[in-house]
Amino acid sequence: MSFQDLQSGGGGGGGGGGGGRRDPSQELASGIFRITTAVNTFQRLVNTIGTPKDTPDLRERLHKTRQHIGQLVKDTSAKLKQESENNQNTKVSVSKKIADAKLLKDFEAILKEFQKAQRLAAERETAYAPLENKE
Repeated sequence: MSFQDLQSGGGGGGGGGGGGRRDPSQELASGIFRITTAVNTFQRLVNTIGTPKDTPDLRERLHKTRQHIGQLVKDTSAKLKQESENNQNTKVSVSKKIADAKLLKDFEAILKEFQKAQRLAAERETAYAPLENKE
């Protein structure tokens, strides 16, 4: 949702909380945005491995973030598959097909970024031991 959507009354009552279903493409875009945000967080945590801030707590946050991203990917992937099937079973506008193809491309791109970050995390986790919390 853009700022203009909010200005034109999008914040009233028709959004996500009412009785109507949200646009599936909007749900997909939202899911991809959540994955992107989580992957950026994951990358920041990975970049901290091997520094003085590398602690067992950081490793735990890294692990939880990895699991969270996995769940987001699973949910978004299922929605993408469902939307793809819906697009083939019904008459859908060309612009909607193009928009959904762009969402799929964005999803694949963020998955590649996540895979790269996971490989880097694995390398660094084996190369560096976390610093113990000293009291």
